[in-house]
Amino acid sequence: MEQVTTYTVKARNAPGLWVFKYHLNGALSRFEVLDGNLTQKQINWFFYDGNFPATESAMKTVWIPKGKANFEITTALPELTFETLWNLYDNKVKRVEAEKAFKKLKPADVIKCFLAIPGYNRYLARKNTAKAHLSTFINQQYYADDWQKAA
Repeated sequence: MEQVTTYTVKARNAPGLWVFKYHLNGALSRFEVLDGNLTQKQINWFFYDGNFPATESAMKTVWIPKGKANFEITTALPELTFETLWNLYDNKVKRVEAEKAFKKLKPADVIKCFLAIPGYNRYLARKNTAKAHLSTFINQQYYADDWQKAA
């Protein structure tokens, strides 16, 4: 297996979920758009305005420290398995149904599930609301909601 450092980037104010992979020497290995398509504005910003992080150094020195207002950046892909999600979600009911729903998810939606859970947990604590079963969280696409802005 190729050794790479992976950065998952989610735009805060626009559609987009991107993955940047860098070789151990810092050279770009791969760039993937996991959710949706790049808009013309994003294409211009990335490629014509010189903002594309072509090296890991650019990701570390420019994007991570200066992009916090516009991006959520996660370093290295976590183990994106059902078992990991089950343990992270921490509501141990309806496992079979949850696993069936998980297996139907697209890779971008799996990542969205992992990214949404902390915000969902904060929302539940703030509203003193019961936690939905993981199968409901997946099937009703709770992961697509913006829990940071939910009332």
